[in-house]
Amino acid sequence: MGETEGKVIVVDDSQFIRYLVKDVLEREGFTVTAFPDGQTLLACKDLEAADVLLLDVVLPDTDGFTLCRKLRMHPELAHLPVIFLTALETQDARVKSFEVGGNDYLVKPIHPQELLARVRTHAKLRKYLRELEEKNRKLEELAAELEHLAFFDTLTGIPNRRSFDQRLAEMEANHLRYGTPYALIVIDIDHFKYYNDTLGHHRGDELLRSLAQVFLHSVRGGDFVSRFGGEEFTVLCFGAWEEEGLVVAERLRKNVEERSFPHPKSPIAKVVTVSCGVCGREHARSAGDLFTRADRALYEAKKRGRNRVVAFEELQEEEEWTAKERDA
Repeated sequence: MGETEGKVIVVDDSQFIRYLVKDVLEREGFTVTAFPDGQTLLACKDLEAADVLLLDVVLPDTDGFTLCRKLRMHPELAHLPVIFLTALETQDARVKSFEVGGNDYLVKPIHPQELLARVRTHAKLRKYLRELEEKNRKLEELAAELEHLAFFDTLTGIPNRRSFDQRLAEMEANHLRYGTPYALIVIDIDHFKYYNDTLGHHRGDELLRSLAQVFLHSVRGGDFVSRFGGEEFTVLCFGAWEEEGLVVAERLRKNVEERSFPHPKSPIAKVVTVSCGVCGREHARSAGDLFTRADRALYEAKKRGRNRVVAFEELQEEEEWTAKERDA
């Protein structure tokens, strides 16, 4: 099929016009389908595939203007080139043909060279428009893929640090405006370096993917799990005070231990374990301070032997007790 070929539909009640159009265009390589009235056109199943529609203004069952309006109501036919055919060469008819969504106007008697020139032009435009639509579709798919890559971790498939920052900002705004509580859990895989060094990075990647799924299935609906970086993950617990975040963290820690992922070089257990630090927004001055305090609680959990959950409030109470003892 050549560059200017395409599929043409002609609707005209004159058998002579239908034969003329078919003869002129098919000799130039076009595929032509002819209909005698509007009803048979509307019954056509592959109108979307047409490149040009030649439409008589006067038809036995309707008029071309009304028919064109009906076709334009279908989004898939919005850009189908419509060339009106008529024996009436009046200014009003020409204006109306464009008002109803027509693209061109051809006056009878039809001159073969003019017919061919107009059809070729509109068939080319139709082809270019389809190519443009396909390119736009691919660009939209690429944009969606890039957006996904920007906000999701490529290894585990869960939200990444950028997503975490965005969700944290949203929860903080909600807290400042409505007083909605939320808590942060910071998770670290115990002795993950030993795991990687012993079993290899491929196995380490598999473990990260598996743990991400354990975390997702351990939290409540509305909680936000993300990979913060390396072997560190976070959970934002929406509408939760620190005490509720502590329950989620403990369930998460327990679920990881019960999955019994072998860890041949862990000095604390024969299986993979995690340590968690928890802080509720009620114990922090800001969103940034919240992370600092949750991370501090995580550090304490690791300091106390790992495979445990520590809440910031617990540290605060211990520090206050120590200070009282020191001042006594």
